[in-house]
Amino acid sequence: MNQTGDSTCDGYNKVKEDFELLKELKVSHYRFSLSWPRIIPTGIQAEGINEKGIKYYNDLINILLQNKITPLVTLYHWDLPQKLQGRYGGWQNISMVTYFNDYANLCFERFGDRVKHWITFNCPWSVAVHGYETGKHAPGMKLMGTGAYKAAHHMIKAHAQVWHSYNKNWRIKQQGMVGISLTTEWGEPVDISNQKDIEAADRFIQFHLGWFANTLYNGDYPQIMKELIGQKSAHQGLRVSRLPTFTSQEKSYIKGTVDFLGIGHFTTRYITSRNYPSTHSPSFYTDRDLTELVDPRWPEPESNWLCSVPWGFRRLLNYVKTHYGNPMVFVTENGASEKMQCVELCDEWRIQYLKGYINEMLKAMKDGANVQGYTAWSLMDMFEWDDGFSERSGLFYVEFQNKNKSRYPKASVPFFKRIIAANGFPNPREVENWQRKSIETCSTMNQLLAAEEQRNTAANILRLIHDPLTTHMEMVTEIVVPTVFTICILISAVLLMILLRRQS
Repeated sequence: MNQTGDSTCDGYNKVKEDFELLKELKVSHYRFSLSWPRIIPTGIQAEGINEKGIKYYNDLINILLQNKITPLVTLYHWDLPQKLQGRYGGWQNISMVTYFNDYANLCFERFGDRVKHWITFNCPWSVAVHGYETGKHAPGMKLMGTGAYKAAHHMIKAHAQVWHSYNKNWRIKQQGMVGISLTTEWGEPVDISNQKDIEAADRFIQFHLGWFANTLYNGDYPQIMKELIGQKSAHQGLRVSRLPTFTSQEKSYIKGTVDFLGIGHFTTRYITSRNYPSTHSPSFYTDRDLTELVDPRWPEPESNWLCSVPWGFRRLLNYVKTHYGNPMVFVTENGASEKMQCVELCDEWRIQYLKGYINEMLKAMKDGANVQGYTAWSLMDMFEWDDGFSERSGLFYVEFQNKNKSRYPKASVPFFKRIIAANGFPNPREVENWQRKSIETCSTMNQLLAAEEQRNTAANILRLIHDPLTTHMEMVTEIVVPTVFTICILISAVLLMILLRRQS
């Protein structure tokens, strides 16, 4: 793919412009992530603080509050300072706990007088599994069977230390809360009458959500994780489990360090039992002894990982209510992405997805789930990690090829705006009317965007004409001269043939 995030939606220079998008939606909350290296470039506070980064986030927080929008601020969304990875091995090293705590306390000091909702980690599961097991995400390490567990162990300790730091030094003064955001799929047994499938589905949840949630709420890893990984480790000839352990003191220190729980959710999987023998190469995935399946009838966009299964969301929220004491929940990520080869603003797929998932969330709230807020993923298209620009998750389309990174509302914008204004769904007929009007609006926007693209194409041609002489000489040498030479030969051949015919 060879794409980078060096130039994406340019949010750094478009704070005021992007804020207008939030005003258009009339949101009450906005979740965004701080960048550790933007605030502390090396990750080590003693080596220097970037005051420009501090100012940027101060300006963003202030403009939100001035317009009565509550910021939910994430401290870590996968961007570890490179120096900490290079020098210490990142989250494989226990020293990250101290460095992360220093960073968090700096943020509490500089922003905590205004920020009242702090999220330590966004989806630590992905950091651990895809960063240190599969190598799919940065830092790209493939430490099969050990790397994910070790990284998660240190992130859990880091979260707990930050919570205690806030509790001891900042809570009375700032009156805020510290939580964590855990992204998880729902696992449904393939056969609800088959005990093995039921147990496999529970293992799926425990290895995904429970890995972190059970530890933070109850002080230790889920029992099934300790048993399975311990048994497989012993059969593999290891003297200790590949899953690290907490001391009794650490368990007490970690337990209860969650003021609220962020839940990210996108899709569901059917789960069936599968026994991986201990002779199999150790890995996080084989430790679970299960297989994930999808129903071919579930609708999906070109993003083949994301099937729309709204009923799974309700079951997940009720599971959280039942197993973790009905905590205060903020839905921190929920939405759909699609792969697009051309410009398409009429994202009817996303409208159907949001309608289904938000409706199931409202049902869970009627069931008694303590959901206090919902944030859609995401406000606008951006660089989607290992998928680069090939997937688009935004409510607003971003024209990445345009120097100005222009934003255009997709059909889901007026639809989502109406959900916010109504605080839900009034009646089916009115919701259908919302959808129809949203699609009509996007058709007009598509025409405007197409005209804009034509203007950009013309501008690129003019820019090419006025490029420096050297660029044109290269073009003349590499393209024009050979083409003209070939045409001249063809013309000469044709003239010669005509002349020979006349002579004959």
